[in-house]
Amino acid sequence: MLSTIPSFRCRTGLVQLFRCLIASAWLLAGGASATAVGDDKPVILLTGFEPFGNNRPPNPSWEGICDLNETDWNGYRIVAHQLPVIWGEPLKHFREQIEKHHPVAIFSFGQGGEGTFALESRAGKTRGRIPDNDGQLPTEYSITDDGPAEFQASMDCQQMKELLSKQGYPVRISRQAGQYLCEETLYSLEYTKKTMPELVVAFCHVPPLGTRVGTMIADKAYVQKFIIDYLTAWHSISAIRKAVTPDATPVSFIPAVKASEPVQDEKKANPETAAVEKLISGYFKSWSEQRMKDYGNCFAEGSVIQEISQAGEIYTQAKIPFVSAQTSYHKSAVHKAIEVPVRTDITFEAELARAVVYWKLTAGPRVQFGYDHFTLIQQEGEWKIVNLVFYGTKDRE
Repeated sequence: MLSTIPSFRCRTGLVQLFRCLIASAWLLAGGASATAVGDDKPVILLTGFEPFGNNRPPNPSWEGICDLNETDWNGYRIVAHQLPVIWGEPLKHFREQIEKHHPVAIFSFGQGGEGTFALESRAGKTRGRIPDNDGQLPTEYSITDDGPAEFQASMDCQQMKELLSKQGYPVRISRQAGQYLCEETLYSLEYTKKTMPELVVAFCHVPPLGTRVGTMIADKAYVQKFIIDYLTAWHSISAIRKAVTPDATPVSFIPAVKASEPVQDEKKANPETAAVEKLISGYFKSWSEQRMKDYGNCFAEGSVIQEISQAGEIYTQAKIPFVSAQTSYHKSAVHKAIEVPVRTDITFEAELARAVVYWKLTAGPRVQFGYDHFTLIQQEGEWKIVNLVFYGTKDRE
């Protein structure tokens, strides 16, 4: 959790002194430069927590990042920031740090269980009844008033796990972040990302200092090395994605055809095809033009919307909170977002229609592609969306 940044003090004793010297030498020789860097480089913000109360052991999440503050890494400037273990503080600190440093990525760390590193893949909105470092229980039951019940992590946890495991780290993917300040931190990060889609965010638990992790002991140097390797894994994933341009043809992609030229003869014979195409066109146009009332009218009452994350996890919402979240996104987005259908396939079965749409989204320099899977039903003579499942395939910034 964020607070003031304490100065680094090597503990007495030859063993601790030796470990400190090794860590310093590694920084100077390898992963991060110990020299101050200029403000012209993009910033990666790292956060860790203060100890859990007075006279408690140092928090490994802070010990692992504090010496990386104001260092240069792979063309980025790293800024380390300590979060307090106080309810309601993470979101405030993120807003302050974003205003101050304008980071391109925020990676937060917290103290977890022994023996493993945990990539957190889900954050709920509900706070646990646990006292903070001020001895206070949360005064508000929910982290935010307007956010969804939960967020699925936007980071591809599975790819991160695979890359870090290859480096010899025991890593697992977790769906239970603890309902304490760590979970509030991940929720606050994903909540922030909803208004800043280009921002990369993630949260990871690291083991307590002095505990065994496989054949290693989780001291400060080991946690710090993990964090550098964590950044390297993210950087590798990011580089691979940027190398795959939107012009590359996906394996499952079928060349686009005009909506007025359906490929199936039975579509020409079905008078409802034009009505479904009208709904789909109105769905994308009303969203892009920010006519959110018209956008909401595309959905049937009781409809369900599901987003599939890059990690394959499913995030489900009802119509009203989903449309509300989309409205909030448009109001706070830095760049106006335009989403258009590239290709539409429509089929009919009994009283239902199904439409699969391959779409393109443009928001300033960001371009993303993905799929919408619609299940439709007629209500009072109009086609409405009963269920929407959507996911992205690749993007370019």
